[in-house]
Amino acid sequence: MAGKGLKPVSVAGIEFDALIDETKTMSSTIPAYPVEDGFPVSDTIIPDPVKVQMTLYVSSTPVTWLYRHGSSRDRVNRICERIEDLWLDRELVKVVTTDTVYKSMGITNITVKKSRETGYAREISLSLQKVRITKVRTVIIPSYVLKSGETMANAGAASVSTSSGKSGSAKTSGSSGTSGAPKNVAERVNQKMASRESSAKKSHSILFGVAKGLKFL
Repeated sequence: MAGKGLKPVSVAGIEFDALIDETKTMSSTIPAYPVEDGFPVSDTIIPDPVKVQMTLYVSSTPVTWLYRHGSSRDRVNRICERIEDLWLDRELVKVVTTDTVYKSMGITNITVKKSRETGYAREISLSLQKVRITKVRTVIIPSYVLKSGETMANAGAASVSTSSGKSGSAKTSGSSGTSGAPKNVAERVNQKMASRESSAKKSHSILFGVAKGLKFL
């Protein structure tokens, strides 16, 4: 293999002799949602992770970086094992070429080619894909959001208990208070509505008595 015009490349710090070929794929996904009119509509474009396919060349007598690595018979085996370890450990790697730098790349496929033409050298094909890493954010919730009612007391947790011979009754565990006093907003509203109904019935009975006394009825 001639060394003229070859470009070295490194993957996760591993320096290969040459980059034989490289294919960069950039694609997008356009979601489609069907509507009642009978055709799909779209409202966004989602970029897919960048994919890179490259064929690398490595030998025991480097054709481009001989002055840095020298000649070693076990260099090819060491590099092949290192690439396999990166794939097994699912490590993110950085790929550096003469044209660009790819960061946070995951290895999705490895193909090692051995032939009579290459001899002790190897042609290693790698498929890599960009991995997007999310970040964790902590949000502080104000204490008043966890309060309820006019007094802004703790809402507590509701539980339901049943007893034999009687219908189930709902109990609320929350802030302590006197017996018989409403413990939450719902109980206070129910008591006010019951009081209004009682007053309306009482007023109705008084008016009925007056009308009957005056012989209107």
